Amino acid sequence: MFDNTLDFCRSLPAVTTEKKWDNELRFFVGEKLFCMLSLDPPHRVSFKCTPSQYHQLIAKPGIVPAPHLARYHWVQVKQEDLMPSVELEHFLHNAYDLILESLPPYEQEAIQKQRRVDA
Repeated sequence: MFDNTLDFCRSLPAVTTEKKWDNELRFFVGEKLFCMLSLDPPHRVSFKCTPSQYHQLIAKPGIVPAPHLARYHWVQVKQEDLMPSVELEHFLHNAYDLILESLPPYEQEAIQKQRRVDA
């Protein structure tokens, strides 16, 4: 499942990665962070979500407010296998779109063009 999450995040248009503290791989779109994946088991996954999703998600066992980022509506799935991969990919795609929408219009346009070319 770890490889699926890694591949999914990397497959999104204009995504870049950077390895940072605590052996985490961070995923960016337009230099803005949308997801973090722990490279060490149990492969925690943290991502941005909407305020309503945030409250729904942290009510589930094994999903907590993301350390240092909870005030920005980030959650952390304590173990990647706590959520079906299809559901996790839905939330990761949503996180990507939330960050994409916050980028300046010219960056959004360039990424949208790349999406059409890749499709």
